[in-house]
Amino acid sequence: MFLVLGSAPVRADEAGMPSLYHGISMEDLGETLLLEGLRFEQVPIDGKGVVANQRFDVIDGVQWSVLGYDCENEAGCSELQLRSVFRAASSPENILARLNSWNAANRFTRAYLMEEQNVILEMDIYLRGGQTLQNIRDQITIWRQSARRFSTTLASAGKTQ
Repeated sequence: MFLVLGSAPVRADEAGMPSLYHGISMEDLGETLLLEGLRFEQVPIDGKGVVANQRFDVIDGVQWSVLGYDCENEAGCSELQLRSVFRAASSPENILARLNSWNAANRFTRAYLMEEQNVILEMDIYLRGGQTLQNIRDQITIWRQSARRFSTTLASAGKTQ
């Protein structure tokens, strides 16, 4: 299976319906990122059987990572997590208010505060039930736009009024 999120034609099944993908290998995901014009670094990790043994760190204006979960089936990884780590420049109370506002207004991503004022933005893509190429493409587009908007929102939190 080779997954292309950009302008590739959508394959159809015998009934003319778009093909559904139930997973993707990390290798195919990497090729797809390259075809999308996204630069990334392949980083080996100890997935401990839960996460794929590598992640991709993508440079896209905002740095973000892709992790594959549930990768032990024949279809590849049936779950992907998109994640970006930001450094907050404001007090935790001010940041928490911004994160709560963000989470209330943005359905598909979630943000939370970690130790030492690191802020995490995440989004999951679940493939096991079947996703079309267009749906996967739309989710990646939502992520890319959200990560950029979130970066701007977080940066403005550190400015004094």
